[in-house]
Amino acid sequence: MILFAGDPHGSYDHLYPFLQERKNVALVILGDLQLTTVSELEKLAQHCDLWFIHGNHDSKTVAAFEVIWQTEWKSRNLHCRVVEIQGKRIAGLGGVFRGQIWMPPNKPLFYDPIHYCQYCPQEKIWRGGVPLRHRTSIFPSDFEALEEQQADILICHEAPKPHPTGFSVINQLARKMGVQHIFHGHHHDNFDYNNLSLKNTYKVTNVGFRSLCDVEGNYLLLGVDDRE
Repeated sequence: MILFAGDPHGSYDHLYPFLQERKNVALVILGDLQLTTVSELEKLAQHCDLWFIHGNHDSKTVAAFEVIWQTEWKSRNLHCRVVEIQGKRIAGLGGVFRGQIWMPPNKPLFYDPIHYCQYCPQEKIWRGGVPLRHRTSIFPSDFEALEEQQADILICHEAPKPHPTGFSVINQLARKMGVQHIFHGHHHDNFDYNNLSLKNTYKVTNVGFRSLCDVEGNYLLLGVDDRE
């Protein structure tokens, strides 16, 4: 069984009842893990086959960045690759669009991190690369890494259309890859696409704040972001 978890933002207690009562679960987190140590990932992995992509909050602090990119858990980040999980080819697109890099439908300002660093003031270079904030920015090169591959499912942090703030370039990527279902996080409201007349050949599911759904897009848990 594959389950998709919406933005946890550092809290994971809501997931354990679902993981503990099911066997052979692959859990895929759709970004904004917002961790400070690997301990929560290690705990989750005792109950499931754990995978994720990063969200914009995963480069807000050095600690959040290091958990995902500077530990052995980096091998579980699905960003820019396709992995077969329980018979489903799952492609990952982590991060968000930012105007300093690329804000579709506008043309990108930079193609990849190397291109960005060529024009970035030296004082803004971080650990030999792009600034910490932009470690979760989407570059056109991320799309290029995926668009020649095929997948059954595309997971992304940003939303495709028809979400009101979605991006049609994600829809275009899904079509090129032959995707049957897009699961995305980032937006905390569990936007309901079922009542819309979609002309896509694939399904879209918004897994909101601390929510959980199955591989068919059925919600098992609907979280409500009541943080102040």
